[in-house]
Amino acid sequence: MSGTDAGHCPGGSTATTTAPGTTPWIRCFHPKPAARHTLVCFPHAGGSASYYFGLSAALDPDIEMVVIQYPGRENRLFEEPADSVAALADGVYEALSPRLSRRPAFFGHSMGGLIGFEVARRLESAGGPAPHVLVASASQAPSVRTERPAAGQGVPRSDAEADDAVLTRIMGLGGTRDGVRQDPELLRLVLPAIRADLRALEGYRLDEGAAVRCPVTVFVADGDPDAPLAEAGAWGAHTTADAAVHVFGGGHFYFSENPPEFTGLLQDTVRHSHPGTQRV
Repeated sequence: MSGTDAGHCPGGSTATTTAPGTTPWIRCFHPKPAARHTLVCFPHAGGSASYYFGLSAALDPDIEMVVIQYPGRENRLFEEPADSVAALADGVYEALSPRLSRRPAFFGHSMGGLIGFEVARRLESAGGPAPHVLVASASQAPSVRTERPAAGQGVPRSDAEADDAVLTRIMGLGGTRDGVRQDPELLRLVLPAIRADLRALEGYRLDEGAAVRCPVTVFVADGDPDAPLAEAGAWGAHTTADAAVHVFGGGHFYFSENPPEFTGLLQDTVRHSHPGTQRV
């Protein structure tokens, strides 16, 4: 079995879970039973768990990463993809909540920031181990999404677009392999999940006054057209705790090669959270 095909933490590592058994929602590429910290990663639109294999491998021994696997991709390829943020958040919450033995840190990239936010709200409402920090990476704040015209007015953009246009939009951000376009069979298999993710984003509407109680740390790139600083920085309105903003150089997938400044700051945030604004 190759590294990217590694299964879930067997029975859940003692650092991450308390309940036996596995779930297709959660993948753990590098189990660390002795780890002191748990990082839960929420992928981007069109993304899958294996995209974060390299980041998982780069983490220090005291941090274990588990990655959320949305339906309709990789080991869940033939499952029906969810097309709303609420459905994704409900599924993650049901899978994750009985398996947390302590408060984790959340890292959500792009769409993953919204999913992480909604899962955090559910965990906080339930009174179980909720995240001690949410890292919203290259992610527009929930209020930015809500202020846009409702996707239900006419045909949603993602449904009206041709396959090639959808792929161009996703791959232009750098989160989908270029080889997908040249492989018609793979294209046919992955497009339903990509379209479902885009519908989830188009249909997302924030509950009035919704906020998390944990701090929110924003990671944003200065050359990202999809999540400019003003839109990403608005996350501060969605927490009752402190907010921090860290600006990196690069585009939407500024961390694709796991540069040391990104990995170091992420690990520092998992271990601690710091208010303020910094350029990295």
